[in-house]
Amino acid sequence: MLRLSTITDYWETDMVIKRSDLASTDFSGIDTGDSIEEIHPGEILRSEFLEPLGMSVNALALALRVPAPRINDVVRGKRAISADTALRLERYFGASAQFWLNLQIAYDLRVATAAAGAQIEREIEPMPKADRPKLPKVSAEHARAAALAASVSGSATAGKVRRKG
Repeated sequence: MLRLSTITDYWETDMVIKRSDLASTDFSGIDTGDSIEEIHPGEILRSEFLEPLGMSVNALALALRVPAPRINDVVRGKRAISADTALRLERYFGASAQFWLNLQIAYDLRVATAAAGAQIEREIEPMPKADRPKLPKVSAEHARAAALAASVSGSATAGKVRRKG
């Protein structure tokens, strides 16, 4: 079961929702109160990777073979994690490049939503659902091409391509 805690005035109550009821439950009216501050991926890099290892920003930059200001700016929340940096972090720490990029995208979306989400909702009239184009399905050929590209890139999480012979 999923347990949601809500605070109403001074009382905390638990709401229990069965997993089977999730699909038919409307959560749109729930006000979660104050939103939590956006967490930059650099904060996660610092607190979950560097600090537990006792590793400095400079040591990581050397290990990743990138300029120290790049990692310093990421850790300080002044720079985004690029695809190149994500690949280097994947190789070094073993956490996938997709993990790092997902953190960055989630952060960017939260910041953009906080900054302009309400304005965008006021300005943009959604296309009627009946008129919206259907999202394309990923074909088996595209999936194979993506897997091959990942394996050729040397991704730590992808399978390796081996030559015959």
